[in-house]
This record gives sequence, C-alpha cells and structure tokens, in this order.
Amino acid sequence: MSNSIKAEILQMVKSKFSNMSFWDRIETDIIEMCSDIPEPTTAEKKLDFINRLGNIKGYLLREEIKNNDVEFLDDEISLHKNYEMIGIYDEKEHNIDPNIIAGYSRIEKGNEGVAAIPQPFNYDQLTSLSNGVFKNTGFAKFYISTEKTIYGKIVAEFYEHSQEIPVATIIEGKRDKDTGERLRSVKLFGQNFSQKECKIIKEINMPFYIYRFITEDNHDMMLLSPTQQEIGDYVVTGMGTKMNDYKTISDSAKLLTKLPFFFAQKVRNRVVKFKNHEQFKNRMNQLDVNKDTLFDYPFTISKNDKSYKLVQPTWYKWMIWSWLIHEPKGLFNQYPLHFLVIGEKASGKSMLLNQLHSISKESKDIFAGATSTLKSLVPSFKYKPAKIGYLAESNRFAFCDEFLRCLINSSTTADANQKEEGVAIMNDLLEHQKREVGSGVSRAKVNMTARILAMTNPIRGINNVNGLINNFDESFLSRWLIYYQTDEHVQMIRRSNDSELEIYDYRIATNDWISIVDYLQSFSATYDLKRIEKIYNEVIRNLNTNLARHYDARHKHHIECLLDGIVKTRCLMENDMEFEAIDEDYTILKDVWSNVIRSWLSADQIRSIPLDKRIFYVPENSQYLYWKIYNEKKVIPKSLCREFAFTGDMKEEEFDEAFRNLINMELIVETDGAVRTHMLRETEDDNKQKIFGAD
Repeated sequence: MSNSIKAEILQMVKSKFSNMSFWDRIETDIIEMCSDIPEPTTAEKKLDFINRLGNIKGYLLREEIKNNDVEFLDDEISLHKNYEMIGIYDEKEHNIDPNIIAGYSRIEKGNEGVAAIPQPFNYDQLTSLSNGVFKNTGFAKFYISTEKTIYGKIVAEFYEHSQEIPVATIIEGKRDKDTGERLRSVKLFGQNFSQKECKIIKEINMPFYIYRFITEDNHDMMLLSPTQQEIGDYVVTGMGTKMNDYKTISDSAKLLTKLPFFFAQKVRNRVVKFKNHEQFKNRMNQLDVNKDTLFDYPFTISKNDKSYKLVQPTWYKWMIWSWLIHEPKGLFNQYPLHFLVIGEKASGKSMLLNQLHSISKESKDIFAGATSTLKSLVPSFKYKPAKIGYLAESNRFAFCDEFLRCLINSSTTADANQKEEGVAIMNDLLEHQKREVGSGVSRAKVNMTARILAMTNPIRGINNVNGLINNFDESFLSRWLIYYQTDEHVQMIRRSNDSELEIYDYRIATNDWISIVDYLQSFSATYDLKRIEKIYNEVIRNLNTNLARHYDARHKHHIECLLDGIVKTRCLMENDMEFEAIDEDYTILKDVWSNVIRSWLSADQIRSIPLDKRIFYVPENSQYLYWKIYNEKKVIPKSLCREFAFTGDMKEEEFDEAFRNLINMELIVETDGAVRTHMLRETEDDNKQKIFGAD
C-alpha cells in the first residue's frame, strides 16, 4: 500500500484516531476497508473511491464518533468530486541513476537470465540498466520492473507448456573507426536490430507461459508469465513493450501478432475473497444487507440522481438472483446456468439487461445480436491477431441482446458450415470446457468463465419453445434454461407507469456488490437432491414428446443451479450463514420452475394438467387470488375476491385478468356472483342466500 492513495487515507484515519481508546477495536476493520480503496484513475474508479470513503465515514459514525471529527473525510470526498483531469502528458524517462546500475552490477551472481526488480522503470530505462550491467559484468540480464499494474482477464492460453522466449540478445556491432573494436550490447525482447550490420553473439532464452489478456478498459495484449495461470480474473504487475513485427519465439512456435506484450512480475487473483462465512457476515452487517435493502438492487433504474424499482414478477426476481449467485454444477466439469429470455418488444428485457450490466464491472459492452453474427461470439483464428470472441472475453457475466438474431444472421448457405462449427464451439464454451481451437494461422486454448443472460425478441414463424426446438440445434438449446415471456409478464411491464415506480434509496459500492457475487458463487449451499428430483419429475409428465426430450437432456443441472442460488439469496437477505435449504426454498423453487415450464405450454396443455397440480402453472396474480379464495373454505361473493386483489396491490385490470384466468383454467367456479374453488363442492341454494344476505 506504500505510495498509494489508500495508504494515505489509512494514515489520515490513523493519525486522527490511533490515540483514542477505541482504536484497537476498529483498526482491523479500517485497514480492511482502506485496502479495498481503488486508485481514482478512471471515472468509475473515482466514483468507487468516493463511495468507499463514504462507507468509512458511515462506519466511524456508527462507532459513535462525532460528525465534526470525520469532516476531514468530507473534505477528501469534495476534493476528488471537484477535481477533473483534462489531459495527461506522459513523458518517457530514458535515463537511469548510475548508482542503480552500479548496485545491480555488484549483486550480479555471474548468471544470465531474468530478474525481478522493485523499481517502476519503463522499457527504455530497462534497456539502459541491462546494457549498463552488461558493460560492467559481461553478463546479460532481462529485468522485469513494476512499471504498471493492470487489471483484467486472461482469456486464452496459447501453449499448454512454457515456451523458451528470447528475452535478450548479445550483439556485436561494426568496428569503431577510431579504436577498431567491435562494441557489444544487449537488445531486449521486441527491439529491432539489423542482422546484416550486427553479429549475434548469444541469445538468452527463458521459459514463459503465454496468454491473451484483456484489461478492464478493453486493451488487448499478450501476457508472458514466469508461472502458469488459469483463465480468469487477475491483477498483474510488470512492464510492457510493443512488437514491431511478428515474433518467432522458438523453432516451432510463432506469435502472429502486433499486440503489446506485457511481462508479468507478479500475478494475483483480482477478487479479494472473504476468508469465511463469519467475515462475510460481518461485512454484510456493515453494509446493512437485508431483503428490504438489497433484494431489489438488480431491478432498479437510475434517472436524475434517483433510483427507482423496476416492476417484475416476484418469482422472476428470485430466478435472476439465483442466476447471479449460484455455484456452477456438474459431475465432471462444472458449469453455470445460462438463461435465455424470449419476449416481445417493450417488455422490459433490455432495461433489465442494462441495469445488470451496469453493476457487473464487465469491460465488454452488451453484445448486440441484431447487428452481429455467430463469428463475433466464438473464437476465430483466421485473423491477425486472433479474435477470442465475446463469450470467452467476458469475465463473470455475458450479456447478450437479440441473441437468436445473430444465429439467424449466420443462416445463409455460404455460412452454413461456419454456423455448424460455431455452434459446436459454443457448446463447449457453455459448459466451461477448455478447448484448443484455431486454424492453420494460429491456435489457442480458450475457456469461458462467464454465465450468460441472453434476451431476444421472438423469431418470425416461431411462437413457442416447441417451435424453437424444431428450428435450432437441440443439443445447443438444452444447455440453456429457456423462458418464453408470458402475456401476463409482458402486460405487467407495459401497465407500469413511470410516475408510480417506487423510490430505491439503498446504496452499495460496485466492488462490494461484486465481492458478494464472487463469494456466493464460490461454494455450494446444502440441499436435498431427492426433493429437487421430486419437483423435476412432477413437470415432465405434462410435456409432449418433443419438450420432454429437451427437458430430459440437461434440466436436472439447471434446476440444481436454481435451488443453490435460491438458498443463497434467502440466506443473504436473512443474514443466515448456514446456507442450508429450508421448506421455503423448495416452495420458491417450485414456483420459479413451474413458471418457466408454464411458458413452454399452451393454454390447452395447461388445462390438461390434473387440477391439484394446475394451480402451479397459472400466473402469479392468479395463484395469489386462488389461495385467498381457497383459504376461505366456503363460497364467497366476487366482491370479496376483488378486496383480496386490491389488498395484494392489484389494479382493476389485473384482477379481472387473474379472475378470468382462474375460470378459464377451471380452478374456480362463479355462479350468480358466488365464487368457490374447484375443490369445494357446490353448496345448497340456502347457503348461497346466507352469503349474500338474502331473506
């Protein structure tokens, strides 16, 4: 933390309070909170920086520290809010202190190779250092400095094993006209020299693992690491250089790229993980996380410095939450649930996608399928440099709009083979399997790490999931949980008025949100597989042959992912660190699962479901109204049904729709204004008269 703004903030707080009696009690929390403060080098990081200072201030106030004692934090927040850098001049330093050259010459061990140094030297300075040490000792060294720290994702692995990289070359130049001597010098990796004018004396080769790395601000580069890494999210410290042309790295390997090269000195996982549930619980208490504060966070929209809650069915919110935080499941290779939502225009799909993307810290924009083809999603090695594809480049989440449109855009005869090949590659990516892909031009190993939320409008001529299965590759579709947005869901969104949206006033820093997501994705909740299977088996008997075959392929994986996320969502909101399923979780799972499967079925198919099961396949409002009527255990007037609806915040048209749906599904019976459920036998006329107060 030395020489960083986070260290300065910690020192400011420490100077203010370290002499006070409560300091020993709060010091650990303050250090931890300060360690998460980012350098405010971008607009996003600046906002995150300000939010974290606010969190520290709030924590101190909760510890009963007086408001005027934390005014220095207000001053710091104001300073950063009002400071704006218009332009930056970046002057490359070429010179280096002779004392540093002399020092590294003294500690030279008589070996040639690679050395890590703590100074933040750029490549020109390192060239001076290498040549200075070589002149003094006769040994060539390739120094990796701490010039930069970059944040991003390793998206591809080029070779399974390390490759011998020519990091330094000792060359001999032309004879000096005055002395007649041939001067020797060191050329570092990426520096050009004429082999006609210079003689190569020695080439220093060292082993490095080679990866494709994309920074959080979307800069693409080649990462060379002395240690092996997995595809994933990292913070890397080291130094960069550029290649002027293609570079042969060994007798058998060539990197066909003009991308910048970054030599890593230190590579660490970017995610600061909670050590255990107790530490996680303490942080959630500090953030005041509960159902009233956090549950609606993914379903909000900001306008004019205010946030509003978006209207969505409750079951749908549970499903999105589950998608966000479940642990990937699978026996041999674990992969997450990918979710495909098909719905009409103006049904809230893009709005939700935009909100989830805005809080995700994904560097990649939302994928626009309407103007793209399948090639954009999957790796393509027919280009220089190779294109890894949107799915592999995404980190935690991949957000796709008009997803099916890109498949339609790739359906011409000329693209048919490429489409088939692309779908096969995507199938492996969806299951997070590492695969070597490429062509004669270049090859690499890629491994998708993201889970996908894809939204799309219906495809012309395809009106339901059954039609979708008949028109797209079945093995591809089985890897998705598909929800065909119901009319009730669409109308709920369209009926909502902006003026009626509730204010959402809870605030959470993006880094805190991501740390919650990452932690909950990292372990499994505890649940009963037999109870999951019971819910799973209740559905399949209601499906036709086509849908049953689709359902049977991978939906046991999907339903287990859903329950894992549901358990964690409830436990998060209730501050329950057991993360063990209770009856409520299975009830929510059944509700979510029934609503998804209901979207596959026509009204006639739902009416063919046995009456005692049919209620679970009607819309949320209809279910609410049904159970209110059912719990009365008697015939009731329709006016009381209306009161039930208004108590549940239904609008008049929503009540009419829910009531009509229950009648159409034969779940309730209305006779002369008297309403009963199908479970209740018809009453005598005199009982009806009592209900309505007749003589």
